[in-house]
Amino acid sequence: MKYLITVMLMFICGISFSQRPSKEQMEADKKRLAEAMQKLNEKTSKMDPKAKKGYDSLLNQYGIGLKMDNAIKQVNNTQTTKNGGVSYGLVPAKNTKAIASIAATPTTANINAFVNNTSNSSFSAVLPAAKTKANEIYKALKEKGATTDEMGNAAVAFWIQGRTQIALSMMAQVCKNAPTNTDNLNNYASMLTMMGAPDMAIPILNNLNTRFKKNSTILNNIGQAWFALGDMDKAGKYLDSTLLICATHGQANETLCLIAENKGDKTAAVTYAKAAFKQGSTPSRKDKLKQLGYTPGADDYTGFPRNNKSDDLLNLGNFFPMEFPKSYAAMKMYEEQWKSFTSAIDQAIKPLQKITEESKKETTRRLEEQQKQFMNAMNKTLANPSSVSQSSAMQIMGVPMFSEKMSAKEKMVLQNLQRKKDAVLQKIADFVKGDGAGYTKDYEATMKKINERWKNVGEGGTENNENLCNESVKAIDTYLAAYNTKYEELYKEYLEAQKQYLNEMSYLSLYTTYPELLPGINASLKWQWLKDLSFRAKVLQVSYGCASPGKIKEGKLTAFKDPNCNINSEFGSAKLGFTMTLTCSGLTTTVNAGVISGTLNQDLDHAGFGDSFKNCTVSIGPKVSAGGKLGPLQASVSAGVGADIEIDRTGVTDVVVVGSVEAAAGIGPAGASTGMEGRMSLNSGVGSISGTGLFNK
Repeated sequence: MKYLITVMLMFICGISFSQRPSKEQMEADKKRLAEAMQKLNEKTSKMDPKAKKGYDSLLNQYGIGLKMDNAIKQVNNTQTTKNGGVSYGLVPAKNTKAIASIAATPTTANINAFVNNTSNSSFSAVLPAAKTKANEIYKALKEKGATTDEMGNAAVAFWIQGRTQIALSMMAQVCKNAPTNTDNLNNYASMLTMMGAPDMAIPILNNLNTRFKKNSTILNNIGQAWFALGDMDKAGKYLDSTLLICATHGQANETLCLIAENKGDKTAAVTYAKAAFKQGSTPSRKDKLKQLGYTPGADDYTGFPRNNKSDDLLNLGNFFPMEFPKSYAAMKMYEEQWKSFTSAIDQAIKPLQKITEESKKETTRRLEEQQKQFMNAMNKTLANPSSVSQSSAMQIMGVPMFSEKMSAKEKMVLQNLQRKKDAVLQKIADFVKGDGAGYTKDYEATMKKINERWKNVGEGGTENNENLCNESVKAIDTYLAAYNTKYEELYKEYLEAQKQYLNEMSYLSLYTTYPELLPGINASLKWQWLKDLSFRAKVLQVSYGCASPGKIKEGKLTAFKDPNCNINSEFGSAKLGFTMTLTCSGLTTTVNAGVISGTLNQDLDHAGFGDSFKNCTVSIGPKVSAGGKLGPLQASVSAGVGADIEIDRTGVTDVVVVGSVEAAAGIGPAGASTGMEGRMSLNSGVGSISGTGLFNK
């Protein structure tokens, strides 16, 4: 069954993310889909009811069910639009009923009454268990002396963690009791839109917009609300205004991409899609670009994490190979020292071998554990279809957050370094076959003559043994000086390229490998460096008694360094039990067990919610960043320290650090804390248009 699901997902992705097909391709897709669905139906028809229920739930958790529905709609939809194109469901239909129900913009004086009404609606919409848990947490935070800001940020933290119904219920309670907090009002309105009640969000956002002019967060959220209601004219107006203030705004660009694509303006759609991807390199944005016929390159990704700025992460430059001998005397000393140097290298390699072997075992263990988790998730869904959330299911097969981004950005760097290495190796090979071979030929010709003269040494001979010995040594001196001078120059050129390559590989691994596997990767890189240091110079297996060993620079081995992730920052409030930690592997959110217990899979328990979940950006910054007169914290801010966190239905998909140069190095010093003590703002984005949302609008 796992194989069947995988095959279907690959097929569906091929349909969903391809460019708009021709008529012939459309017919071919229909045929392929019909055949695939027939095989799938044959399999599922033989399943017992309990297994079938679990199978359907598993499709939902991995997003396959939704992808199947979208794929079927895509290949079967032949409805023409006003402009004669084909409708692919890029934008929602206009919800005239919901639009007509939008209340007048409340004044600041009576915002309290309006929030009370919407809060009651929110409490009615969420699961009773979510409402109860949110109330417990709210009371617990109050007892701990949490401020209104802190409790609002705690609600956002729950949102980031995927506990959206708790987040909405808690934010509704916070706003109900403190309706003057504009950050919380914005975040509450954003949640309402993303949970399917944009008509309830718009009056709140309109109020904020009258008080805080030209705030990109508010303008975006109004635009997203109108988009959700299907009014593309109003949505475009507010989203365009957002870009006038913040041209890089990810969510605004992403939604404008869909509006442009729906109008048939592919050029504009690509431009918007590239801008959105540049701000937050999420998988869905990459898929959209590919669908539009554009494959992102290294320059299309965000500047965070930054490229490697260190010349020597592993400390390879403090290791030195032995000097190449340029004379007979140096050669004899080289041979004496070579044995001890290579012996030291062998000893240094042994612990690296052990680390590498342990890493291989850990890799195998991780793969086995991953498979076990997958099977456990499947068994859980068979027993209880609501027991595993999609984000949990997706995380089983996940990789470090920045893996794809950094691989794309580093690809060109590594390719250039590999070409550089290959070029040097080719020069070495050319030298050995060319000038080196010529030096060898000249040396052999000289020695042939000298060896002929050796026959004339002794009684009655005309040659002197000592003279011939000295001449032989001189010939070797000439040969080695010519050969090894160039040979060593090329070897050092190779080492420099190899040093850069190995260090770059180590840096890339910080973002593409889980921390527990890094020691094995770095051990293999160090091992390779030691092998490179054991490269042997040109020497001759000859010995003459007329010359003694000379001097030569010895090789040097020292200690390697282990690179550490310089992104190690915590957003949150330890005293309140909420933390978000950003490392090279990604962002992890933690909620103290004393604050929340149990599991609520509200997105699976409520029909339609999962389909309508929207993307969003959570902007985090210090309390003073944007200033109280400017309204909610704005995404992509250029002042202060903070981060933009991209979220979709599968969880956190990207984190982009914003702020100063110091911030780009790691959001301030390791362990720096912001977030709960600072400010958080939600920027809603576009999501699926097929669901009704929590409010069944």
